[in-house]
Amino acid sequence: MFTEPTAFSLRDFLKWLVLLIPLSAAVGTSVALFLVLLETATELRFGFPILLLLMPPAGILMVWLYREFGEESHRGNKLILEHIHEEGAGRIPLRMTPLVLFSTVLTHLVGGSAGREGTAVQMGGSLAAAYGRRLGIEDDDMPGILRCGVAAGFGAVFGTPIAGALFALEVAK
Repeated sequence: MFTEPTAFSLRDFLKWLVLLIPLSAAVGTSVALFLVLLETATELRFGFPILLLLMPPAGILMVWLYREFGEESHRGNKLILEHIHEEGAGRIPLRMTPLVLFSTVLTHLVGGSAGREGTAVQMGGSLAAAYGRRLGIEDDDMPGILRCGVAAGFGAVFGTPIAGALFALEVAK
């Protein structure tokens, strides 16, 4: 049944609107950069097939980077999904964004197989957690910020914002 909006619900709507526009723009821009880099890496790989020989050293480099600098970033999407469902959503490291972006682009450059959607979800979640920490978002609002970052990343990588929102709602269950 339709009820008259209250000042409280309007205030909450405006709060989330103001919070999420800059986050969505940052995640969307980051994912757009990722897609450009990915396309460039793929073109280079086809232009220089010898890059395939670099797959083993590239793999070693990525493992070393994650072990040396990654903190919990190596847990990838599992880390993001866990923090959507439990306290401490702000503990996702910001370094996950450059690590997953670099690793995925390098993987494609040397002929490896890595999906775009997982990278975009991790970038969106990592950026959202950092954004929430920076703004001092309360713990009970952090899972919502995280869901929105995930939605922005997923929607941006496929160019489907509604699908991104539905994906974030689905993982929130």
